[in-house]
Amino acid sequence: MSFPFKHSPIEAGCTLYVKHMVCARGNRVVWRELEKLGLTVHDVRLGAVTVAQPATELDWGRIREALARAGFDLLEDPQYVLAAQVRQTVAKLLRGPNPIEHRDFVPALAQVVGLSVRQLHRLFTQLPDHERLPGYVTRQRLRYAQELLAAAASPGIGQVARQLGYRSLAHFSGQFRRFMHCAPSVYRQQLHAVEEAATSKAATPNDAS
Repeated sequence: MSFPFKHSPIEAGCTLYVKHMVCARGNRVVWRELEKLGLTVHDVRLGAVTVAQPATELDWGRIREALARAGFDLLEDPQYVLAAQVRQTVAKLLRGPNPIEHRDFVPALAQVVGLSVRQLHRLFTQLPDHERLPGYVTRQRLRYAQELLAAAASPGIGQVARQLGYRSLAHFSGQFRRFMHCAPSVYRQQLHAVEEAATSKAATPNDAS
């Protein structure tokens, strides 16, 4: 029998993948249902739950029934589960303390999840959306760039590029421009302008009285 989980060398415990978790309320419901079963929940994200117990100690039938009663489905398609694990690992590697160079990211990802680079590429091409792995990684990297540029203590553009693993500022800027249709500096300026306008509006007294 195949279990609906995939171990990750960078995580303790076991990760379950759950369908229909689309909001914070759903996360709380899943957390509560699993704790009712006596599981120790470490983390809950949209579509994924990490518990302390190893897979061999879980009662998969009870988990499936409890989630179904709450309106959720435990995913058991090995291909989908593995793809979800890879996506989760991509996010962790991007946000890790040691930046991975853009060209070295896929080999590093393959090493962490225990697959060959060829297997990783084939996995993504077989998914329903036929997304290619390099494109997915680039898109996630640039979404993280948006988070960094939007941070209150936003670092310089060059520092953001280095944190994302780009050796060339021009390479980062070019990819960001294609992704967001503007330069990183312009994107940050636009965000700050919106924030300043909102702050100014909130500080303006209401003269309607």
